[in-house]
Amino acid sequence: MDTQSALQLMQETFDSMQRSGMLEDAIIVNSDTVILGSGSSLDSLGFVTFISDLEERVSDKANQEHYLILTDIHDFNTEQSFLSVGTLAQYVAKITE
Repeated sequence: MDTQSALQLMQETFDSMQRSGMLEDAIIVNSDTVILGSGSSLDSLGFVTFISDLEERVSDKANQEHYLILTDIHDFNTEQSFLSVGTLAQYVAKITE
């Protein structure tokens, strides 16, 4: 899976969360969208829901079980105190190679 496909799955996840009422406003995904840390639109429950739903979508698309391990994502995010969609997309692309 490439980063563009991962970004699309993240957009689908945010759209689903909005339809379910978990998000009040739509979130338009771009590589700078913050999902954890200062500037994020997600509270802690929203973040956990986002990661859980995204794991399921990634696994379905890849036809193989994949887990998003937050401590592993740090390797892609060493210079920032937040997690962005772009960083997460790079991580998803890497684990699904």
